[in-house]
Amino acid sequence: MSRSKLVLLVTAIAALALVGARLVPARPAPSGASSARSGADTAFVRIGSGERTAGAFVAWPSGNQPVPAIVVAHEWWGLNGQIRDIARRLAQQGYAAIVPDLYHDKVADDPMRAHELMRGLEQDEALGTLSDAVAWLRSQPRTAKGRIGAMGFCMGGGLAEQMGLNGAGVAAVVMFYGTPEPDSTRLARLAVPLQAHFGAQDEGIPAERVESFRVALKKAGKITEVYVYPGAGHAFMHDGGSSYRPDAARQAWARTLAFLQKHLKS
Repeated sequence: MSRSKLVLLVTAIAALALVGARLVPARPAPSGASSARSGADTAFVRIGSGERTAGAFVAWPSGNQPVPAIVVAHEWWGLNGQIRDIARRLAQQGYAAIVPDLYHDKVADDPMRAHELMRGLEQDEALGTLSDAVAWLRSQPRTAKGRIGAMGFCMGGGLAEQMGLNGAGVAAVVMFYGTPEPDSTRLARLAVPLQAHFGAQDEGIPAERVESFRVALKKAGKITEVYVYPGAGHAFMHDGGSSYRPDAARQAWARTLAFLQKHLKS
């Protein structure tokens, strides 16, 4: 993707994420601490090597048997408490979940700051860090090496989709309200199952854009799952924000778990 296209993508994501979103401040989670509330073992780790290193939050399910794993790409807020809770929820379902810190210890506390951090993010670097997370998972004795998926929200949803397009070593992708790739030629490179979730009232990704995405996927010969939720807008999964829509979120989460069960556990 060219620099000009990346700038346009970032600007579009910023515009849609401003609609109805607010931040839930990050909550501290000590390295190696066990979360009594979620039942997941959590830790902060370092991934990558050389000049490209980053921190990451990891949540493990109980037990010692190898488990499937998921790389989670965070929203424009950064590695905050809400996205760590997503990792814990995945761990409760039997997945090892890792959330790389794409902002390197920076967490936004308002939309303007989040926009600033996102505009400063280089897509190639972000995708490299996400690939480092895949490599880190593969190096762990507790993960099933061939059963690693990717999931992302908003900014992270677009990055998760790119992981599926770029052959980042994942077996399945779930994207929540990430900017959809409109080019059927690029979508033809998608070699893994994709599930996508959008809000019908998302002003940044309107219904006609989602429909164009469906058409492009069909033209590319891809069989995917694309869902649109009536009454929901952007960031309807963000349970700490005013944009949260519990009915849509519950349905989307149930579909996500069924999709992951099929492609990472079966």
